[in-house]
Amino acid sequence: MKVRKSKGMRSKTMRLLHEAPQSAAPTHGSDQVPAAAPVKLVVTPATDPAVTRKSAGAGDLERVDANNRIPSWNPFDRSCLSRDLFDTIGDKWAMLILLSIQDGPLRNGEIKEKVQGISPKVLTQRLGVLVEDGLVTRTSHHQIPPRVDYELTELGESVIEPLQSVYEWTVSHMDEVMDFRRKTRKSQTRAS
Repeated sequence: MKVRKSKGMRSKTMRLLHEAPQSAAPTHGSDQVPAAAPVKLVVTPATDPAVTRKSAGAGDLERVDANNRIPSWNPFDRSCLSRDLFDTIGDKWAMLILLSIQDGPLRNGEIKEKVQGISPKVLTQRLGVLVEDGLVTRTSHHQIPPRVDYELTELGESVIEPLQSVYEWTVSHMDEVMDFRRKTRKSQTRAS
């Protein structure tokens, strides 16, 4: 059976499951063959793992989908919620904020000094997202004047190594990138 995938099904696979027939025996005194088992069409995500509700850990139960399966995370899939975290980690301001507090807690103003060019509004927004995603903690000290510190969580510390690698790659390859940019601009100028 050939199944034509519609636009909404591109990220899904089709799978046929055969259910056992209700009654496998022929009817009383007849030569009739029992009806073929009904075929149930089930659509499951292509990245659906073999982990079910029974094998899930206690913390995984809230991730169970409508098919009692735990979804795997795939940022390439446009409907995958992991894209939100991918966006957060890939955002230049979030990356710089995380790298700025890797050596210890900082106040909002101290982060703003380290991450030059970030507006107060964007800093507040990005810190809020990082706190919400559990990468940064926000500690409010009850003193006068009020003081709020931002610090990496254990989860936030785990992303520092890959971010540091991106940072180091950027710094070490920027001269090459600038050469390519100049060449591209020259060729575009000649073409126009």
